Amino acid sequence: MGRSQDGGWAWVVLLGAHVGTMLSNGYLLTLGVFYTEWKEVFELSATNASWLVSMPMLVASPLCFFVGVLASRVGIRRVSMLGAAVTGLATILGSKTSHIGQLYVCNGLLGVGAVMTVSPSMIMISHYFKRRYVLANGLAVLGLNVGQMVFPPLIRLLVVSYGWRGAMFIIGALQLHGVAACALFRPLKASLSKTPQHEDIGTSNKERTNSANAFLEYLRCFQIFANVKAMLVLISNSLHSMAIMVNLIHLPERSREAGWSRDQSAMLVFVYGLVSVVTRSTHGWFVDRNHIGSFKLQLLVILGATVTSSLNPVSDSYVFLVGYTVVLGAFLGASTPLLIVNMKNVASASQVPAALSLVWASIYLFNGIGSVVAGKIYDATGNYVAPFLTSGAMFLSAFLVFAIVTFMKRREDRTQDKNKMNTSGALRYHTAADGLEENSL
Repeated sequence: MGRSQDGGWAWVVLLGAHVGTMLSNGYLLTLGVFYTEWKEVFELSATNASWLVSMPMLVASPLCFFVGVLASRVGIRRVSMLGAAVTGLATILGSKTSHIGQLYVCNGLLGVGAVMTVSPSMIMISHYFKRRYVLANGLAVLGLNVGQMVFPPLIRLLVVSYGWRGAMFIIGALQLHGVAACALFRPLKASLSKTPQHEDIGTSNKERTNSANAFLEYLRCFQIFANVKAMLVLISNSLHSMAIMVNLIHLPERSREAGWSRDQSAMLVFVYGLVSVVTRSTHGWFVDRNHIGSFKLQLLVILGATVTSSLNPVSDSYVFLVGYTVVLGAFLGASTPLLIVNMKNVASASQVPAALSLVWASIYLFNGIGSVVAGKIYDATGNYVAPFLTSGAMFLSAFLVFAIVTFMKRREDRTQDKNKMNTSGALRYHTAADGLEENSL
């Protein structure tokens, strides 16, 4: 199977990225299932138990940027395979802990392994896909939703049969299969057709030169911080990530407060995940075929999430809450992968690894912060009206920031198109003038 862009081995790489994301980051989003077990076994307060759930994301966040840069230098496949191994081993070791401090360390290592898996995966997707990148990115990130749907019932089943330690051990063994998934990340450069011998010599000389300038190339990755549009996308992504968690953390309890059962409340989370899977796997088809631009669609889905979140307190009807969840899941299913795509669109080729790593760093960090903010708002108000209105305000802020990025990008594109037209006109003028001069001679 040929290793070409947008086809052949690219789809195998996409499968590996999807599986790796599901086994690592998809699992992180379901750690709350162990919340009660950890709280009772280690006799923890609610705050300390919450820190156990948030620890992997808080550890992963500052490492995202450096892992992306490291992967582009050391090798994407090597770093991602090591990350998958660390993820599985951290979960297995966590099942053997006898002290809360040991579990904190294991959960921290879980975050290290997760970021070493997901950041290189996203970089590899950007290498293998160009024309179908939006679709491929959505399918890769879809692993998060699949993990949200698969792990909770699996963990509950394993806990009932083997206890929480046995459940973690089995989950860790499953996560080790991520090593095989990441082994599919064969470098795209290796698939280039053979060139004449003198070109091979030139390539070898170039590689030696690049090796000598590796440190300078590393420093160039930090140029992303001078990219104004990329920094604005990062701010929008941070507000967006926090708004998601403020909203989702309280959705089941919002249903309980309205008088609905635990099963009905849990069903809302499943409905959200199911609808998100649909929009996350299909929105790329419309963007890649130029039915709608990625920036315009990003604005629409964030604005939709803003209005939807703000309308949550309108009714306590279960039908209304289900409809609310369906609409919110549809918007948010497309919004997160689109932010990743648009970060890539505003970054230069040399900045892409750093840009994608920063996006994931902000997702990890502000998802964790969003959980804390959600609890603080509820403790301060005693009801679920304020959290959802706050979430809507955060979505609105993310929308306004991204609107600025869209305006700047559109202005930049128009300037480039105008320059191209001027250059093309000048070339035609000189060609015509040269022709007249030759005829006169």
